[in-house]
Amino acid sequence: MTDDIPMPDPRDIATAGEYVLGTLPLAERETFRRRLLNEPALAAEVARWEAHFDPIADEVRPLSPPAKVWNRVERRLFPESIPPANAVRFWQWLSLGSVCASAAMIALLWFGQPEPETEPRLWVSDMVSVDSSVRLTALYDESDGEMRVSVAGQPPAEGRDFELWLIQGERAPISLGVMPHEGQAAMPIPEDLRILVANATLAITDEPAGGAPGGVATGPVVAQAAMRRI
Repeated sequence: MTDDIPMPDPRDIATAGEYVLGTLPLAERETFRRRLLNEPALAAEVARWEAHFDPIADEVRPLSPPAKVWNRVERRLFPESIPPANAVRFWQWLSLGSVCASAAMIALLWFGQPEPETEPRLWVSDMVSVDSSVRLTALYDESDGEMRVSVAGQPPAEGRDFELWLIQGERAPISLGVMPHEGQAAMPIPEDLRILVANATLAITDEPAGGAPGGVATGPVVAQAAMRRI
């Protein structure tokens, strides 16, 4: 990105990656595409993702399942019969979708694999509740050990708070603090926890006001998502 283009909102960083991979639902993709026409920072972020994923294209090769697999799937989808022309067209589209899915999978795996380097890295976790009523994006910067969170959507009920948890391997969940009901906040991560952030999972729970008693989660999980390197 050039120096005169501001950084995009942290909530848009992961969405830009999904846009480039083609995994956004159609309605969200169209909305995001229209925003690109008027938001230079967002367009620059998309360009950065495209450059990031370009090397993957050479690694993607179409895979053809055995004929017996096609036959079984065809019998389940079309128990009667389908005209030969339609069948050919159907499998052509399915094959294309398989290639795209393979490309997206390789990209996600490659994206999530840290490269050996000494420069500080950024990590993001984009958590969305099942009903999409709550969304929390966390952006962690290794250079200063600070996690910046952005909360949007429906706030917790009166007398309740959302609490953010760090989950790494088999360790017990570690509370990172109570979240604001909306807007953004900066959260310094203690030095002894910074080593756990990479490839961890973040989760939000619905807790009593002020947070879970004794630092042990009691409420239901509202949303969770893995930390991904960007």
